[in-house]
Amino acid sequence: MKPILITSIVLLLVSMACGNDKDTPATVTVPDLGPEEIIVQASPALDNVTSLHYDLSQKGGGTPIAMGLEMTAAYGDIISPDKLAMTIEGTLGKMFVETGLVTVGETTYMQNPLNKKWEMLSDDFQAVKLFNPETGIKAVMESSTDLSMIDQQHFGGALCYHIKGLILSEVLDSIAAGHAAEGLPVDVDMWIGVEDLLLRKVVFDGQICEDENTGIVRTLVLSNFNGPITIELPE
Repeated sequence: MKPILITSIVLLLVSMACGNDKDTPATVTVPDLGPEEIIVQASPALDNVTSLHYDLSQKGGGTPIAMGLEMTAAYGDIISPDKLAMTIEGTLGKMFVETGLVTVGETTYMQNPLNKKWEMLSDDFQAVKLFNPETGIKAVMESSTDLSMIDQQHFGGALCYHIKGLILSEVLDSIAAGHAAEGLPVDVDMWIGVEDLLLRKVVFDGQICEDENTGIVRTLVLSNFNGPITIELPE
C-alpha cells in the first residue's frame, strides 16, 4: 500500500474518532464556590431524595448495636421518611455473623444472629435515624467545621467536590447506634456531586464511642437516588 494512501486512512480514522460525540465525556462546568457555600446548598438537596441505597463499612473495630452484635459493615435501602432495610455484618463474640434489620415507622425488627428468627427491638436502636434530617447525614454536613476544599474527583459516576472538615463525636450518635461519646474530634471527608449537590460518600476518621479503637474509620457511600424500592416488615 502506498504511503500516501496509508496517511489518508489514518487521517480519516482520526477525524472519525474526534467527531464521535457519543464517546466524548460531557464537560462539567464547576461553579466557583467555597466549601461553606457548597455545604449550604448541598444540605437541602437531600430533602428531594425519596429513596436511596447505602453502604457503610468500618475498619479498625466494630460498633455495638443490639443482641450482643458488633457491627463492622451494613448495606441496604431507605425510603423517606421512615422505612429502612439493612443487612448487617459483624461479630458475635469471636464469630462472624450476618443478619437483617427492617424499620417501618417506629417499629424495628432484627434477625437473631444465631437462629435467624425476626425479633422486635426496643426504640433504643433505630438505624433510620442515620437519615433523619435532625440527627443524620444533614446534621453531619451542617455541623462540620474547619472546612477546606480538595481537588474535584470523580466518584459514583459523577464529578464531585471533595471537602475536608471536622466534627464532634456526638453528632454521629445515629451512626454509633446511640453510643456516641461527647467531645471527641472526628475528621470528615465528603464527596458532593458538582451538578446535583448530592452527597455520595463520606468518611469518618476517628473514635466516636468511648470504648472504640482510636484508629477506627467509617465509610458511608450513597447511591441509587430516588430509585424504585419496596420495604415491608417481616411477617
